[in-house]
Amino acid sequence: MAEQQVPGGERQTNWRGWALLVAIVLLLIFIIQNSQEVEIKFLIFGSINTALIFALVISALLGALIGWLAPKVRRRE
Repeated sequence: MAEQQVPGGERQTNWRGWALLVAIVLLLIFIIQNSQEVEIKFLIFGSINTALIFALVISALLGALIGWLAPKVRRRE
């Protein structure tokens, strides 16, 4: 996985494979460290208990969605 033979006899490092491996390891560490239960309160709608990692992922997805939609809505005006 780490090296590939290229024409001319030189070896080339497969940096994409290593980068993917490092990203997966970091993601696993992030998930393990954020697995505790938290209570999320919704203004007047009540509250729920969930794992912190799910709250972080949902918040990140909502932020990405808003960041993607905001310029599109702005251009239409």
